[in-house]
Amino acid sequence: MHRFRGNIWDYDSRPQVLRTLGYPLEMTDRIPEITEARNVELGLGLQLCFLHPSKYKFEHPRFCFERLEYVGQKIQDLVMAERLLMKHLDAPGLWLQEKHRRTLMNKHCGRYLRAKHLHGFIIYDDKVQDAYERNRRRRNPATTAVNQAIHGLSYLVYGKRDVRRLMFEFFDFEQIQPKEV
Repeated sequence: MHRFRGNIWDYDSRPQVLRTLGYPLEMTDRIPEITEARNVELGLGLQLCFLHPSKYKFEHPRFCFERLEYVGQKIQDLVMAERLLMKHLDAPGLWLQEKHRRTLMNKHCGRYLRAKHLHGFIIYDDKVQDAYERNRRRRNPATTAVNQAIHGLSYLVYGKRDVRRLMFEFFDFEQIQPKEV
């Protein structure tokens, strides 16, 4: 992992991404080394969040966002289910399930990331970058995966409270989405 420290993305893109997402959060740990380690993990983790599998996955399977994306999907489901249950205590289960599904639709998750102009920081392989420049729709699953990876990283570094902050204050996941006809 330390091969990624001090590279171009680390100097050019990381400060902008950190500023946009509001990181690092003010946390005071009892041991100052823990705070320093948390910030190192945040920096390296953010770079993994924006690292498309086409770039380094064949050199080493962990050098991409797929693992963080998995954690992010699960924590998004959990946080949204909690939120819906607390807001709509008397709602029928089928309605809650449909509302949950529509809110966390993959195409909307990627849209929130693009609305904050963070999609330009994703690191692709050159061939994939050329293909995505020709067809924007092919890029949508990658932006969704990066959004979910960011939620996974925020859960692992700061906990569920930060995932709530990202989902409901920063990305505004509760925007009303149209019903499919």
